[in-house]
Amino acid sequence: MARRYKRRYNEEDNLSDFITGIVGLYILYLLLEWFINRAEFWRWLAYGLGVVILLLAGVFVWHKTKESLRRRKLDHILSTIRQAGLEDYIKNFISRFGLGQEKSKNAWTRRNYKIDWNRINDLQDFLSQKGIKFSLSDIGVLLSFYIDEREHQVTYNSISVTTSSFSKLNGSDFERLLYRLYEAMGYSVQISGKTGDQGGDLIATKNQERILIQAKCWNNSVPNKAVQEAVAARNYYDCNRAAVVTTNSFTREATELAKANGVELVPKDVLQKLLLDYLKESWS
Repeated sequence: MARRYKRRYNEEDNLSDFITGIVGLYILYLLLEWFINRAEFWRWLAYGLGVVILLLAGVFVWHKTKESLRRRKLDHILSTIRQAGLEDYIKNFISRFGLGQEKSKNAWTRRNYKIDWNRINDLQDFLSQKGIKFSLSDIGVLLSFYIDEREHQVTYNSISVTTSSFSKLNGSDFERLLYRLYEAMGYSVQISGKTGDQGGDLIATKNQERILIQAKCWNNSVPNKAVQEAVAARNYYDCNRAAVVTTNSFTREATELAKANGVELVPKDVLQKLLLDYLKESWS
């Protein structure tokens, strides 16, 4: 499937090169006529402008038609999934297999998400068993929609946060704040799913480093249960590191357990410094 996409892009590049060559020859011909026969120059220039206008009109109509067909196709795909009650399943599929853990080069990609083609084939088989006959192209459209929806929501909600006080944040606000922080630190970041899902809230990936991040926007000290959840989520999401980040502090038991299990703890004072260093924001 990946090879088919690559071949399609190569064909588009070849067409672009061909058109560029024709335009280049046309310009050279016009220059020649300018010096040899001015009347022919103006005649061929008028022909060229007419062709350009027709091409622009054709491209405009083609794009409008293509966009209309794309929208109808997307509406049909989404309607089919929603009527089957599988919307949450698709979102969970993205969370489980698209959050940067895929190392294979034979993968479908969208924004900072990467899913092995074998997983997508499995999804196609699952949908087929439910009576839904989607092509791989249809599944790509489906996954792209929910990934874009998810990332747009993260962006819009992050922009809307204007407070600089931890006490005014809820759990989702805090997750989005950490999302911006780790992105500023050079990581590719995804929100793993619903708050509290498998004990992990975000996953940050950079090179060979893959961190499971548990966000705790609490008014009290974080107990060792949070560390236990982070360890379990680290394995569940195939991460090589785990971190618990909080707006407060950690209990002595949590600190000892984290040290024994290689879990990084980020208390309020360390978080404040990171936010100041990387986002230039002062939080209290």
